Amino acid sequence: MKMEELYQNYLPLVKSIASRYKGRVSFEDLVQEGFLGLLEAEKRFDSSKKAKFSTYAFYWIKKKILEAIRKEKIQSLDSVELNEEILENPIIERTYKSEDLDIFLNKSLPPLEQKIFKLYFQEAKTLSQIAKELGIRRERVRQTKQLLLRKLKINQKLTQDLYAVNRLSV
Repeated sequence: MKMEELYQNYLPLVKSIASRYKGRVSFEDLVQEGFLGLLEAEKRFDSSKKAKFSTYAFYWIKKKILEAIRKEKIQSLDSVELNEEILENPIIERTYKSEDLDIFLNKSLPPLEQKIFKLYFQEAKTLSQIAKELGIRRERVRQTKQLLLRKLKINQKLTQDLYAVNRLSV
């Protein structure tokens, strides 16, 4: 079968398989990987085995798509770890006034959150360093940091709203 015929006849099959995995890798890349699987299936297909080509191709298309997703995941995780110093520079996130931080810290935060807050924002340690120091997983530190940022943003917005109301009432 010519490549053009293969493309035209099995485009819907490739797209339907690729659509199941949208969001992890771009759809166009998934379709492209699916066609690589389709070409692999064409090379390996044995018509004497009484199986439909589309049934046989399904396996190879899905296999190539899943391999591409796995490779992308590994590459993205490696790049996160390699660029952690750049991407998660605590100085970038220090946009709050020091008084706000002191007020925030003095509130009744759980001890773990207080430790992570101090280590990340005040001592400028990376998530990996904090995780190692506290003996917890890096992901747990990242989640706690995000929670703290949300609390701080909510606290800052509430403070700004209260100041605005007080200025109006004076």
